[in-house]
Amino acid sequence: MGILPVLFVVQASLAPGVPGASTPTGDGPSGLATRIQEALAEFGAGARFPLPPLGDRRVHQLLRGEVVRMRDVPEDPERPQRVIGLRIADLPRDQVWVGYRDPHFVLDEEVAERRLGPPGPRERWYGFLDLPWPFADRQWVVEVEDNVALAEATGNRAWERTWTLAADGPRAVAAAVADGGVPGVTPDMAARAIYTPVNHGAWLAISLPGGRCLLGYHVTSVVGGGIPDRLVADFALARLRSVLGGIVARGHRAPGHYGAGHAPVLGGDGRAIPPLLLPPGGP
Repeated sequence: MGILPVLFVVQASLAPGVPGASTPTGDGPSGLATRIQEALAEFGAGARFPLPPLGDRRVHQLLRGEVVRMRDVPEDPERPQRVIGLRIADLPRDQVWVGYRDPHFVLDEEVAERRLGPPGPRERWYGFLDLPWPFADRQWVVEVEDNVALAEATGNRAWERTWTLAADGPRAVAAAVADGGVPGVTPDMAARAIYTPVNHGAWLAISLPGGRCLLGYHVTSVVGGGIPDRLVADFALARLRSVLGGIVARGHRAPGHYGAGHAPVLGGDGRAIPPLLLPPGGP
């Protein structure tokens, strides 16, 4: 899951200005913008972590192929900021979701992770972030859950996969690393690491006609240990382009890799995504 998770995916036909775009007859940029706003409203009605309103300016940034980066600042200055990033990619939702969830793809090379238990719509994950001196390393245990009720309520158009810190997380750390199951993390390293006091967010997927994707990522995190919350938000904001670009790159590699012999990857509806076949003639 990582310290910087969230993917937001909207299948959509692209407006002019986005590489590879094709606009269906009668559905120009203004029509597509309206449909995206409607889909986001439907998602927000049942999401555990809704997105703030984008506004016309940001939606049209997406239609021009730009990365939209937002800082969601709460009214209470003592509360941490949420960082959100969005971009349109030329891949369908399921392909991007495999790029995110396939265990063979590395989501964040700076984070060592381990799933604690079997895969499924509800999972528990341990994460460890190795920071350079003089900063102490960070670690967390999160509960991850597919919002199956949202998928059902929206006719499987909207997916949400949330994560929150586990209530017994600090007590679960020792068992997570005791058997060497987290590469590069020893029990001594875990004993010295700081447990993050805030870490939550969600991966999302909202389907629209056209077979394209609006990718997004958001995170709310406090890492503790004297590192200011705003600095954490600044760091996350600066990484949004590379994080989203990495998801797109992995999605491009998914067909052929995620075939009939591959272990199932679950979608946001809790069901296995069908195998992704290579197009005729290969990649």
